[in-house]
Amino acid sequence: MKISISPLENNNQTVSFDGEFDKAGHSEISSELDGVVKAFKGTNLIFDFTRLKFINSEGIGYLMEIHAHLVKLDKKLVIVGLNSHVADVFKTIGINEIIPVYDTLENFLKK
Repeated sequence: MKISISPLENNNQTVSFDGEFDKAGHSEISSELDGVVKAFKGTNLIFDFTRLKFINSEGIGYLMEIHAHLVKLDKKLVIVGLNSHVADVFKTIGINEIIPVYDTLENFLKK
């Protein structure tokens, strides 16, 4: 898995994911992503999953850790761009009840 990180703009920073968020994908990006989360100075850290093909329980657990860390700092994790498979997983386990999920980045920015 690969990630690309946009600069902070209007208190939002976007991290775009490309690949599969499983054990192998997580280990490929964990140190880079941990650095982004720890250094985040904005309000909304946006994870763009438009190119994310798959997520498993390990990836979801990691998302929940990031969410909890940001909440303690009065910041928010926002997820945008879920494909139908990932959206079904999120809906089934109730992630969208905990973390704000938008269909597109544009729709989040319009809110």
